[in-house]
Amino acid sequence: MGAFNKMCIALVSMCFLLSCAVPMQQTTQQIQCTDRNGQILYAGPYNEESMFEYIVQVDDFTRAVYRKGACRELPA
Repeated sequence: MGAFNKMCIALVSMCFLLSCAVPMQQTTQQIQCTDRNGQILYAGPYNEESMFEYIVQVDDFTRAVYRKGACRELPA
C-alpha cells in the first residue's frame, strides 16, 4: 500500500509541475477605435476597461485612453 501511495503522489506532483510549466493560452479581446470621420485611431488589444473607456498600454511609460463610444470589439 505504501508504494501505491508514493506512486499516486508522484503522479499528482508531475501533473502539477506540467500544468505550471505550460502557460494557459489567453485570448485578449481586440478593439477598433475610430474618429468621427471613420479614420481608424487604434486597432488591437486593450489592457483595462472602465465603464466608459478602454485603456491601452502603448509602452512602458505611455497609456492611451479611448472612449467606448468610439470603439467596437472585434470578433476573436
